[in-house]
Amino acid sequence: MTGGRNGFGAKLANIFSTEFVIETGDARRNKYFKQTFYNNMARKDEPILTRNDEGVDFTRVSFKADLSKFNMTHLDDDIISLMTKRVYDLAGVTDAKVRVKLNGTTIDCKNFT
Repeated sequence: MTGGRNGFGAKLANIFSTEFVIETGDARRNKYFKQTFYNNMARKDEPILTRNDEGVDFTRVSFKADLSKFNMTHLDDDIISLMTKRVYDLAGVTDAKVRVKLNGTTIDCKNFT
């Protein structure tokens, strides 16, 4: 296993998802962008560009994996443990100013530095 390179992870997550949402906010320009893709990128909503009411810089990626593409009906405990470990690995090498979240729970990056 290796770390991400050139955004391939996000692109592949989009291709193998029934729903994929990308959001980003720019506090300096007060801009917010959101776009949702469906059915392995077969369909997409028009992008939304509005004010950044959160007032912070952020990027959020959310997706629902298309488990049928992997001949799976659910995520087993081993896969969930691996994904959780990867999120903690990310938190461990990320600047403490960055908030890393897994399923809505913030992981305190300061504990790793």
